[in-house]
Amino acid sequence: MENRIALYPLLSIAADWDDEPFDRSVLPVQIVPTVTIEDAKSLFREDQFDWLTHHLSKQELDTLKSIRYRLAIVHRYRPDEYDSGRGGKADQKAEMLVRNAAACLRLIRPTGQTAGFMRGTEKVDLTFDEDHFENPTAFVNVPDVQRLFSLRNRDITRLQTIAQKFLEAMSGEFWKFRMSVELHEAGHFSHTFWKARFSLWCSALEALFTSNTPDHKGSLVARERIKWFLGPHTPIYPPGDIPLIAEQSSLTIEDVIGDLYELRNSVAHGDKTPAKFYEEKRQSLSESVRLVEVLHEATSFIIRASLLKILEDDLLEHFANGPASDSYFGSKGLTGSMLRKSLSDQTQEAL
Repeated sequence: MENRIALYPLLSIAADWDDEPFDRSVLPVQIVPTVTIEDAKSLFREDQFDWLTHHLSKQELDTLKSIRYRLAIVHRYRPDEYDSGRGGKADQKAEMLVRNAAACLRLIRPTGQTAGFMRGTEKVDLTFDEDHFENPTAFVNVPDVQRLFSLRNRDITRLQTIAQKFLEAMSGEFWKFRMSVELHEAGHFSHTFWKARFSLWCSALEALFTSNTPDHKGSLVARERIKWFLGPHTPIYPPGDIPLIAEQSSLTIEDVIGDLYELRNSVAHGDKTPAKFYEEKRQSLSESVRLVEVLHEATSFIIRASLLKILEDDLLEHFANGPASDSYFGSKGLTGSMLRKSLSDQTQEAL
């Protein structure tokens, strides 16, 4: 059987003029066995995509050709003799592995993604002969602050430390964790209608922080659990998220969580979006950023930070299903009845 390659291009790498230039001398880097991040130039010929000249727009074709000068998540594999050929079980397994590796990296450092998954055959000269690829898109599919994100060496190092745990979680009985990851991925690519993305990402939060039992659902429960889990004073823009030459923001989870759930409820229940969400909240390099966009940025940060904390702090067992989650948060006093009682007691004390 021929050798096969599944890959996912990484189109945004920190340049020499960025705050943290990317050092290519470390490449190739092994993420898990059979999966590497490597320079894509050796895989692609200069004329690789010329056959598509009359099938794609110039912009789409240029995007595919630019992959040669980028990095890629690469998985090499060899189907057994009983595999069913192109698109068979080996190809499907390889695709799942590479997509999950890309999803894990997106938790660490989300970037714009104009070209996606590819699959093909490894030739004698070790180049790549594609037989499947996703049609490239020109859309920017990340919130405002992430449009300047690029891959740094420390992002790859962090990926190496958690990738195996992430892959095991995505193939195990950790349904709340897995659902949140899937909804985050779906929202990342739902960029043409902001309410669709925001709804998906709010659902990703709900998957982690609430369950379908009366004392473990609702905005109050979700808000208080998020603040407890990540810390109310945790900044939603960690160092390095906003370029040093731009105006920095000191917004924290506590600053935005009330607005986040007010907007969530407005969208979920079909209400008109209040005018305040279209008002300026922070300043980017070239323009003001409205509150609605800041809340997208905040929601993305909270999802990613929570999922990473679950992996890095070995908390997966608490996010396997509803009962496990109820027990975990209930032991911390974070149930609806306990939270309402606490608020009532605080009100009585203030009177």
